[in-house]
Amino acid sequence: MFSANGSRQFVTVDGHRIGYVTAGNPSAPPVMMVHGWLSHARTWRQTLDALQDSYYCVAVDLLGHGFSDKPRDGDYSIPAQAARVLRLADALGLDRFACIGHSMGGMIGLYIASTAAPERITRLVDVSGVANGRLSPYVRRLLTPIYATGAVFPSIWAFSRMAMRWRWYAYIYDRALYADPRRSFQPVESEDRQMALMPGNEVPAYRDLQAIAALDLTDTLARVQASTLVLFGRYDATVPLENAHLAHSRIPNSRLMLLDECGHVPMTEQTQAYLDAVRAFLAESTAPQAASSGGS
Repeated sequence: MFSANGSRQFVTVDGHRIGYVTAGNPSAPPVMMVHGWLSHARTWRQTLDALQDSYYCVAVDLLGHGFSDKPRDGDYSIPAQAARVLRLADALGLDRFACIGHSMGGMIGLYIASTAAPERITRLVDVSGVANGRLSPYVRRLLTPIYATGAVFPSIWAFSRMAMRWRWYAYIYDRALYADPRRSFQPVESEDRQMALMPGNEVPAYRDLQAIAALDLTDTLARVQASTLVLFGRYDATVPLENAHLAHSRIPNSRLMLLDECGHVPMTEQTQAYLDAVRAFLAESTAPQAASSGGS
């Protein structure tokens, strides 16, 4: 059996090296996983471990993230990133696949399912995904200027890598991610923290924020053909809950689940409730039932 901790693989797309991780049997139903802003393929490690017995799981490092190339002049728009996900699927021979996307990755999943290739998505899980291009005021007014400055002055990025050892400094960022940042604190040595602060991330991190703000999917969501689970934490301080309600109200065959005591990252903050919801949804062969909210 393939472990979610196995070796990383690469494919070349438009001259850029794109990394990805696979888990499970390639003959099983495929599931593509698309991470969000400042993230990487192995943010799905719990999901890969949970699904690999029943699905062929593919988790991509988007351009500018993880071990993929990070060109300063790269196209980091949502349509361009979506095209790369589809090119990866093509390279792996995946004509149709389920898609799980988180945050910006949720937006990419929504774009593929509504605009780029609706016919290729069998089921869609939108985890804390951006739908209307608007992030929270905290991210827009406090964090975005920091990343804009870091894109021009890489020394700020180097300072952040050092300063994340101070809990008060990490809290500036973590309060946008978790319902309780103290309970969910990640040390600077953690994989997610290290991957977020990799040298070379400076420009992509800011360009991602520009890409999110540049796209409003409101008028295209009704084109989504796939059954969709919209899964958010009730206390998401990065992607406002209006995005959850918008996606649920516009996507014809969708259901909404809001997790209690959870912020922007259900995979780590409410892991079991998140996994239970995803596994149950992917296993269904019939149309979703009426929308539900609350815990798992």
